Amino acid sequence: MSVSIRKSIAGGVLFFVFIYSGIAFAQHSHEHSTVPAGGGQDQQLMDELKGINGKQAMELANKWRQKNHDIVSFVTPDAVNFKFKDGKTISVPLPADQMVVSIAPYISYTHECAIHNMSKCDGELKNVPIKVRVVTAGGKTLINKTLKTPSTGFFDLWLPRDQEIAISVNALGKKATGKIYTYRNSKTCDTTLKLK
Repeated sequence: MSVSIRKSIAGGVLFFVFIYSGIAFAQHSHEHSTVPAGGGQDQQLMDELKGINGKQAMELANKWRQKNHDIVSFVTPDAVNFKFKDGKTISVPLPADQMVVSIAPYISYTHECAIHNMSKCDGELKNVPIKVRVVTAGGKTLINKTLKTPSTGFFDLWLPRDQEIAISVNALGKKATGKIYTYRNSKTCDTTLKLK
């Protein structure tokens, strides 16, 4: 084979490799250009908060916990709050006549808690049926039913504001009683009900 033919073949092979590499690089770059930026998911989640009320915001916070979204969510006596990775916070007001208290009865272990953090708080009794009775200081029964704790071990009670409320819980053959308060400076997290 002559030198000129060998040079032509080698040149053709190099040209093919160059063109193929260029196509592969272009495809690789195109694939990466279609991936949303880090804040893309945050923006989608922020959009889900538009136009919702406090009760819907609590449901959403609990749902995001199950889906492991990297969002900090907590509830104060006035609002459900969401803090995103970029530092932005969105607050959804609670109803004027109600607040929510999240409760985690326990047998062996608990943690101190005043402001319920839906994204982190974890109770002992998960997926357990609990009989709950809630009565106002005036003797009005607000709740008298069996609830099943979710995988976080906490259940949420929506209660009238500005009340001192007696609560009793029964589960696994044990019982606990306590007090819940629904004032503007009250706790939204109760982890003090020890079942005995």
